[in-house]
Amino acid sequence: MADVNLRRVAAVALLLIAFLTLAASRAFPFLNDIPEIAKTAIVVVGAASALAGVYLWTRKAPGAGA
Repeated sequence: MADVNLRRVAAVALLLIAFLTLAASRAFPFLNDIPEIAKTAIVVVGAASALAGVYLWTRKAPGAGA
């Protein structure tokens, strides 16, 4: 049970990071001054965090039924 809670907390943290990075890539004007590669890196980190968060949230516990 503790393993499931730990995964859910990690998933929420990753989803929060994903939301913040993707919102920052669109909302903040200071990002207009950084190079395009940095903007791309921010979006890639956000997308990877979102995918990892969804994976952790939906993963079944070992030994759980189908």
